[in-house]
Amino acid sequence: MKKRYVPITIACGLLALLALGGQFAPAPSEELPVRLRMDNKGGDVVFAHSRHVDYVDKMGGDCVRCHHESDRPTLSPLPCGSCHATEFDAKFTADHQTDLPAETCTQCHHAELGKLVYSHDDHAEMYASSCTDCHHGEDIEPEPGACNQCHGETADGDTPSLRDAVHAKCESCHTDMYEKKLDGCNECHELLPGKADGPQPTCNSCHYDTDATPLPHRMDSFHDQCMKCHEEVGAGPYGEKSCTRCHTR
Repeated sequence: MKKRYVPITIACGLLALLALGGQFAPAPSEELPVRLRMDNKGGDVVFAHSRHVDYVDKMGGDCVRCHHESDRPTLSPLPCGSCHATEFDAKFTADHQTDLPAETCTQCHHAELGKLVYSHDDHAEMYASSCTDCHHGEDIEPEPGACNQCHGETADGDTPSLRDAVHAKCESCHTDMYEKKLDGCNECHELLPGKADGPQPTCNSCHYDTDATPLPHRMDSFHDQCMKCHEEVGAGPYGEKSCTRCHTR
């Protein structure tokens, strides 16, 4: 065989293999899952999805009874963990706007921060008694520099992120501003209304109204939703002694 035909032969062979693989590879299922297995420290849960779909249908309900985002069956519902965290800790607070998937409500119903209103000269002349009121001492930085010279977008070991470092330093002086919580943000930040055209809920509808977390923890959201439904119909597992009816141990 002439050398010039070798690349063509190889390419044709690869295309033939791809075509053969596509012929025998199983196509993605267009059916809703019959059952799901969910990992859990208390014992994996085998969830009979198809049976629950039938139950909900007989009760005159739809998918939104369990899934918040859709009243029609879908093969790619949002995982509960997209919004319901295992812990609403400092990391969740810092990352939630960027970590939540694009399909969640926060992409429209979440105020955004615009231009930062800050005057270095005003702070130096009117508020600070010395540079070290805001900047580190000579043992950390020989000469005062910009915060982002050491603090990045995320924390690095014992060095906090730029946002956390600046907020902590500002709060040490502007306690009155921070006592207002979200209502105090607009004293430094321009608050934008978010992406939706309609009326926006207030920030405090999720944040700071109470000491409670804005959403149930992941375990609580599963337990409350599942057990509440079972208790309403008076069937299936609910109550403190029914764990083994869902969990494998």
